[in-house]
Amino acid sequence: MVRPEHVGMSSPIRVLHVDDEPEFASLAATFLERENERFEVETETNARDGHRRVRGGDIDCIVSDHDMPGMNGIEFLEAVRKCDTEIPFILFTGKGSEEVASKAVSAAATDYLQKGGGTEQYTLLAHRVENAVEGYRSRQAARTRERRLETLVSNLPGIVYRCENEPGWPMEYVAGECEPLVGYSSEALETGTVVWGEDVIHPDDRERIWAEVQAALDAGRPFECTYRVLTADDETRWMWERGRSVRTDAGDVEALEGFIADITESERQKQALQEYERRFKAVFDDPNLLVGLLEPDGTVRDVNRTALANTDADRSEIIGQPFPETPWWSDETKADVERWIADAASGEYVEYEATHSTGNGNEIEVTGSFRPVTDDNGDVTTIVVSATDITERKERKRELKRQNEHLDEFASFVSHDFQSPISTVKGRLQLALETGDLSHVERAMAAIERVDDLRADLVDTLQSGEIVSEREQIELNGVVEEVVATIDPPEAASVSVEGTPSIEADRQALTRMLENLIGNSTEHAGDDVTVRIGEFEDGLYYEDDGPGIDPEHREEVFRPGFSTKEGSGGIGMGMASVRQIVAGHDWEIQVTDAASLDGVRFEIGTT
Repeated sequence: MVRPEHVGMSSPIRVLHVDDEPEFASLAATFLERENERFEVETETNARDGHRRVRGGDIDCIVSDHDMPGMNGIEFLEAVRKCDTEIPFILFTGKGSEEVASKAVSAAATDYLQKGGGTEQYTLLAHRVENAVEGYRSRQAARTRERRLETLVSNLPGIVYRCENEPGWPMEYVAGECEPLVGYSSEALETGTVVWGEDVIHPDDRERIWAEVQAALDAGRPFECTYRVLTADDETRWMWERGRSVRTDAGDVEALEGFIADITESERQKQALQEYERRFKAVFDDPNLLVGLLEPDGTVRDVNRTALANTDADRSEIIGQPFPETPWWSDETKADVERWIADAASGEYVEYEATHSTGNGNEIEVTGSFRPVTDDNGDVTTIVVSATDITERKERKRELKRQNEHLDEFASFVSHDFQSPISTVKGRLQLALETGDLSHVERAMAAIERVDDLRADLVDTLQSGEIVSEREQIELNGVVEEVVATIDPPEAASVSVEGTPSIEADRQALTRMLENLIGNSTEHAGDDVTVRIGEFEDGLYYEDDGPGIDPEHREEVFRPGFSTKEGSGGIGMGMASVRQIVAGHDWEIQVTDAASLDGVRFEIGTT
């Protein structure tokens, strides 16, 4: 058969007419060619020769009689359909009947026409042939286009899609390299198992991309955008998308169609390419960049004002000098600079971090690059060196690290502070089991509530990064009562507050501080310890009648892990937690001898 891509509306139509009456076949051929100049009619007088002619190819339509010796028209049709299911086949018979017509339809005849007595039958036959061939060619051409599209899509380095213009952009059709690009199958996107705008597009880019697309649609133009995606493996990749709207007759957006390509590699090189294109445009006017132009051998061709501002040399002292010998580089980094220049001269893009002397005794930390500039032959003609001052950024990172270490320490202290209420819970529940006294359960519940408070305090602190947050004026008597109920000291112990002192503090932090102080006293001073808390002129004092703390240990008492009690880390972690809370409030704490008792006194200065 002639392939559809080689035919058109003016292409010849090759017709095979099979009829056992040679004169009629010849006459029919003459009339058909007269009716349509595109027709080229060939004739055969029996179905078997006709079948061989069809298998030979280059036939666009078959016109066949029914009653013929050897093989009738229906049998001829059935034989043709075994090798070609679509070529137009018109049964043109002089002895028509409903039975023949029914068999023709069952055998997939294209048309059925009964011979007549006048020439108008050839006009009708010509129309039937032309319509059948054009329909056949249109179907074949559509299939060819579809195959070409499938081939094109399967070879495209990206995704072809059709989606709804709704939040999330639900996909109706997805083809191409979907899984290699984002790790999800086309089926997952088409069924809604994975939603492109909610599961694939990076969360930080979703609102921006939606706004860009809607703005383009409102302006009646195609949209084009660049954004990040998160693959099924949680990898971040860059995509470029171009698409357009499909509208109804009323002008409403029915769907979006477009193409998505992976530009991750090009995006990574984007800044370098942009700089390459702009290397001679305002390169020296950026006050945030230290910039120099070098010869391929590393000789300084020029530097900008920002670079000069970070050295005590002037331009004339630097131009023409080997770059590693300029004042920005220390003796320890010269070898690295020489290597970076050599790499750039060979065509490599080099990124670096270094410390530069500013000429006034200070140093700045920078991140920068050596970028080769090539001519049309690919030879490096210039090396552009640029650097950005990241001293503040580095300091912020160091500060963040210190803060994280501070929070780690806080977490360790809070973990220690959990021990008292947990011990209370265990002890009271054990007493409840042994005695049946439910009042112990009530005390245990109070301790459990304190555990929950500590947990919430830990979460808030880790989220905010602040050990001490909201402060309020707190009556000390109420807090001390809560603390005593939580740590559940021995019955012989006495904890009292002198007067009605109050303090402005973070309630949770203050409670933890008192829990550690009272717990420390009961641990080191015995079951009958006496504790007094009150005000002095600069803040609060806390004292007990325990063994006290030797003056030589008073500087170490707040160090994590330090303990005067052999085999116990109680004072070490507990008092370290006290020091942390005091520091978080910007207070001061001193260790002295108790004023009215024989033990130790802690003075917490809050003014």
